[in-house]
Amino acid sequence: MLDGVLIPSVPMLALLLLLLAQAPCAPQESTAVCFCKQGSASACEAVRQIDPRLADALEKAAALARVVDEAGQQAEERIQAEAEAASDPGEPPECKGQNHHIISRRIAKSLDTHPTLRGLYQARDPRFVTRAVDEQAHCGYQSWHRDVDKEVIGWLKPRRKVTPEEFEAFLREIYNRPALRMRFPHGF
Repeated sequence: MLDGVLIPSVPMLALLLLLLAQAPCAPQESTAVCFCKQGSASACEAVRQIDPRLADALEKAAALARVVDEAGQQAEERIQAEAEAASDPGEPPECKGQNHHIISRRIAKSLDTHPTLRGLYQARDPRFVTRAVDEQAHCGYQSWHRDVDKEVIGWLKPRRKVTPEEFEAFLREIYNRPALRMRFPHGF
């Protein structure tokens, strides 16, 4: 609070702006305010002549609403693409990308100290290799690769009595996920 005026926090202000942009036009609102809420630059300019702070708030709310809409649309498109890839019954394409070693050096290091799996696997184990669909799908040690390694290592830590069969089933589950099947159509 500043001189008796309540100042909302940044997240609260963002939420307020988003709600303002999505709110339908009220009967007492002018046409300019209503159109400014919907992102019309000329309407916002008309509002600015009367109330600059309101115009700024409405423009920010409209911009935030556009960003939220675009993010939602991109997420829907990504989900649709993953669903289509997962449901495609056709033969996987001939892969032309890099060979991918399921047991990376980081995973192998974790396995070297594991009570039940020690000595059963090696880094870049030739028994656990799949091929990427293209070079973009797998080129070096990309962030998705590091994320998979972290997940596998995190899964291993509390499971001190896991069997090789359970470990390999977990790896197969990971490589059957839609996002990884898009990279490696033949799975693991």
